[in-house]
Amino acid sequence: MSTAKSLSEEQIATIRSWAEDGADLSDIQKRLGEELEVRVTYLETRFLLEDLKIELLPEPEPEEPEEDEAPEAEGDAGVDAESEGTGGEGGDGQVSVSVSIDKVQRPGAIVSGRVTFSGGQGASWWLDQMGRLGMDSDNPDYKPSEDELMSFQRELQAAIQSSGL
Repeated sequence: MSTAKSLSEEQIATIRSWAEDGADLSDIQKRLGEELEVRVTYLETRFLLEDLKIELLPEPEPEEPEEDEAPEAEGDAGVDAESEGTGGEGGDGQVSVSVSIDKVQRPGAIVSGRVTFSGGQGASWWLDQMGRLGMDSDNPDYKPSEDELMSFQRELQAAIQSSGL
C-alpha cells in the first residue's frame, strides 16, 4: 500500500489539483496508476486522500427521471427499486450499468444488491464489515470490462449515498 509519506510534494500537488478540478475517487485512482505509476486500490485511494487532507468536490445531485419512463419490472424479490441507478448513456457502445440494493441484506454483509452490466449480464454484489466488495456473477465465464467496473463503482457509490447508508 502506498502511503502519503512515499509521495513527493510535486505528486501531492498534482493529486490536489485533480481533486480541485472535480475528479472523483475512481478518476484519481486511475490517474495515480496511469500518470504517477502508483498502483492503489479504491479504498487505499480513499485513505490516501484522507491522510493528505484532500477533499473531493461534492457530486452534483442526480436528475430526477422523466415521468414518461416505464417503471422497472418487478422480477427480483427483495430488491428496492427506489435505490436503483443506471450508469452511462447506453447505445453507441457506451457503458451502461444498473445497480440496485437489496431490501433484505445478504448474511455477513452490511449492504448487498444486484448489478446488471451493459451486455445484460448480471451479478450479485455485497460489501462486508471490512469494506471489501464481493461479486458473484450469474455467468461464471463473464468478466466485465474495466469501464463497466468503473461505472459499477460510481453507480454503487451513488446508490449507497442516496439510500442513506
